[in-house]
Amino acid sequence: MSGMGRPSAVCVLGCLAWLAVLGWLSSLTWFLCDDAFISFRYVRNLLEGHGLVFNPGEYVEGYSNFLWVLELAALWGLFGLRPEQAAPWLSVVCTVGSLAVMLWWVAHTPDLRHRSWVAWMALGLVCSSATFAVWTSGGGLETRQFTLFVILAVVCLSLYRHRVRGLLAASLSLAAAAYTRPEGPLIAACCFGWFVVQRAVETGRLWPDRRLIRELVWLVGPCVVLVAAHFLFRYAYYGEWLPNTYYAKHVRPWYEAGFRYVLAAAVETGLYLLLPLAFFALRDRWRARRELAYALPLVCIVPHLAYLMRIGGDHFVYRPLDFYWPLLAVPASVGIVCLADRLRAWLRRPAQGRRGVPVGALALFLPVLFYTTFVQNASLYWEEEIDPPLLVWAVDLGTSVAPGALPLLAITEDLSESLKPRFVRVPVSIHRDFAAWRISDWSAYEHMERAAIPDDAVMASGAIGILPFYVSALTIVDIWGLTDATVARNPVATPNRHRRIAHDRRPPPGYMEARGANFMPQPAARDGLWALTRANYAARVGPDLWMPFDTPDHQWALDRFSERELRVASDDDRIQVLGNFEAGLDGWRLSGNAISVENPYDLPPFQLPTTGSSGWGFLTSFHLRQGDAALGSARSPQFTAGPDDALAFLIAGGESEHVGLRLLADGVEVQVWRGEDPLFFNPVVYPLGAVAGQTLQLELFDDEVGPWGHIMLDHVTLVRGVGNSWPEAQPRQP
Repeated sequence: MSGMGRPSAVCVLGCLAWLAVLGWLSSLTWFLCDDAFISFRYVRNLLEGHGLVFNPGEYVEGYSNFLWVLELAALWGLFGLRPEQAAPWLSVVCTVGSLAVMLWWVAHTPDLRHRSWVAWMALGLVCSSATFAVWTSGGGLETRQFTLFVILAVVCLSLYRHRVRGLLAASLSLAAAAYTRPEGPLIAACCFGWFVVQRAVETGRLWPDRRLIRELVWLVGPCVVLVAAHFLFRYAYYGEWLPNTYYAKHVRPWYEAGFRYVLAAAVETGLYLLLPLAFFALRDRWRARRELAYALPLVCIVPHLAYLMRIGGDHFVYRPLDFYWPLLAVPASVGIVCLADRLRAWLRRPAQGRRGVPVGALALFLPVLFYTTFVQNASLYWEEEIDPPLLVWAVDLGTSVAPGALPLLAITEDLSESLKPRFVRVPVSIHRDFAAWRISDWSAYEHMERAAIPDDAVMASGAIGILPFYVSALTIVDIWGLTDATVARNPVATPNRHRRIAHDRRPPPGYMEARGANFMPQPAARDGLWALTRANYAARVGPDLWMPFDTPDHQWALDRFSERELRVASDDDRIQVLGNFEAGLDGWRLSGNAISVENPYDLPPFQLPTTGSSGWGFLTSFHLRQGDAALGSARSPQFTAGPDDALAFLIAGGESEHVGLRLLADGVEVQVWRGEDPLFFNPVVYPLGAVAGQTLQLELFDDEVGPWGHIMLDHVTLVRGVGNSWPEAQPRQP
């Protein structure tokens, strides 16, 4: 097999330039996500001797990345590398490995014309992809490791299928992929099927002979044995053949969302160009060598696309498609060379310029590069709120001079907007910002005193990654069902048009009460008074560390925190509660039919559970039957404030100008607050010195009938005599 040879200095510099581009894009998109911390909690419990469990004593497989969890546990246990620190860099190592395997594929493919330039083009297609760059850090997830194992298996089969070592390496790679992601067995089956067809083509026999059987033993045997061992371990340890996440996420086929997801991916990432070019390379290779090596990426990708369409896509932006790019980049680049040769022959032009530069191939490569990367990089600029000057200039130039650029952007934007309410293809910026907020809110509890959390404290939550990782001693009931077997199997009656991917399951009626959900902590505070603006109770759990929390049982709070300093809002003269909404409206007067008091675990069927409320009740304008279409308002009792008083509350909901909370002073509007986020309550503290002595009143209003047209409010308090000692944490921005 021929090697790469000695590439030109221009080609080497060009490859280094592509790597620099990838490094730059990856730095712009570096992030952690809440979902990764679910696995991190399993890692922590494993190292602390509780086993591979989310809650000690509850054997539920709420992760789907077995090998990734074991690797992070080894790094933390042996080298002290915490998972939130190690996971992104482990993903970077897998990125380097994926690119190296891709270049190895080019270097060792026999009879490959313009080998160095094919390597340069393939590297360019991958490294300039914003989608590929996003998953370089991986958000702390196992995405890029799965990509590495898949491309390693494909390259081993493409180049070394006639050697036992090549077959064994492919088999072990496929097994590692299956240990990393649930799609692994599907990819393995595709590879096995391709191998049988390829060997039939080579031998001209439809029936297997002894040699093929021996080769299949080496290829299929180790993978099947290892994957079967994993299934047996799962059944023995968790009592189920499949991960609990499968039962939580899979409701029914959802082709409506899946088709839009795949179409958006095709337009945004240039699949509509990469797939035909790969097929062109396959056609040319078949004619020249009767070989199906370039069919293998297509054999893996097409069934996987069908699988994605069936399940409705994915919550993240093209995360399941990550292994497509290095698999398609090589055959697509070869296809560019083949197509250029055909055009040259048709035009009767020279095959190459000086020093063997394939001029025609490069001329074709540039528009392919543009149309496969422009839309996704423009989305990075607009949708992900990342705007370095170079990226701004490139986007503006592309939309000005490239034919069809604006229509492609418009198609992608329309598809994205149609998918977003279904929680499909959620922008990475939302995951990034949410994780940053949650880490800021909860990481301080990593340093709380031991035994600060009562043994019988149970919390129900929908964001079950970052909070459970840092409040590790707390039992968490997952209202989405990812880590709870009962919720994961509760039937879903919601029709597809109202579904939210991976967020459809709800607890059965009365389940939270049966589990004993009695504790609702809030983000850490450094002062006991300000902790009471987030909840009805505040316990000192460390030096300068307070935990605000709520519980329906006042005596339980007094008993469990009897040995700690405990503050209660109702006993503090500086706190006047204007609305807790635990037992009703607390004197607020309603107008219209939108506003009601709701429980975060017993919401209307089309509303998603919320996070960050205080206690078990809050005001919401999401109607039981009409949803966002209902209109109305709620007004608080009148109150007065002194010059050193402040207003504090928790608010969530849409950002429309037609929904919000307004402050009235002597009947005149002086301030309005929006929800900022439809699912997560954000704290607001507002000084009232400018309206001191006036008659004050709050009005929660909803005049919006569109999507996310509702507003939610909780724990409204008037804080007396605090002067300028406002809390350092400001209200978070969306």
